Amino acid sequence: MSQTVFVPARARLCRARVLSTIRLSSRYFLLRIVRPDEMPASAPGQFVHVAVPPGGRFFLRRPLSIHNCDDNALELLIVEAGEGTRRMRRLASGDSLDFYGPLGGAFPRSVTRVLAIGGGVGLAPLYYYGRRNAGGFRGTYRLLYGARTRDDLFLEHVPLEAQGVGLATDDGSYGFAGNVVSLAAAELDRDEADVLFSCGPTVMMRAVQRLADERGLAHYASLENRMACALGACRACVVPVRGARGREFRTVCHDGPVFDGSVLDWDGLPVP
Repeated sequence: MSQTVFVPARARLCRARVLSTIRLSSRYFLLRIVRPDEMPASAPGQFVHVAVPPGGRFFLRRPLSIHNCDDNALELLIVEAGEGTRRMRRLASGDSLDFYGPLGGAFPRSVTRVLAIGGGVGLAPLYYYGRRNAGGFRGTYRLLYGARTRDDLFLEHVPLEAQGVGLATDDGSYGFAGNVVSLAAAELDRDEADVLFSCGPTVMMRAVQRLADERGLAHYASLENRMACALGACRACVVPVRGARGREFRTVCHDGPVFDGSVLDWDGLPVP
């Protein structure tokens, strides 16, 4: 099964005002900004390249998947992993920032029965897919989300359960006790699917590819790599794929971030 991945028109430099930053857990927060008028329409799986707030040594922007976007606001799910994201978390209502976007390709829509598996900030594009296609998706869409512990499920702020999201925790503190790929295997034993979507840690997505191979399913994975230019020029985010002439390389920012999992060289992907 092969689907054409949507490739967007040229992204634009956008300047926007912060609406709020919402602390979701000890590590995660949601950055809500006014959607600029100049921002083109986005699709689930795309990302924006955000400049770290001024006042320091940050030359490179940060690639952030779109968690939700409507006519009024753009939401970004962020894990506080260093000083750059820490500065983003400290942004207050009325502060300004700029970004390029939307960038990259998106998850295919010409599918029917989808089982989506996410972990960490990999929740963002999969959550957006469910919100964006609610009521207009011709088929079924089931999202499963795994976290280390209950604290990383954001239950008080993001209505995951209310939207039918299946939850798993590694430590068994909430929902399914175990990793989210094991939950996905159990779900497939009960209900059939035609295609798997995934986004999250590389180890998790590699396990999803093994599950897809075992069940004879297509799999589309959204990769989360470090990026410098996010335009495909610097080649800093290349990943290996199996091409017609053997091993080839593709840029995550321009050729992805959504890839057909069957062509990725999973053993050659970086593991953060």
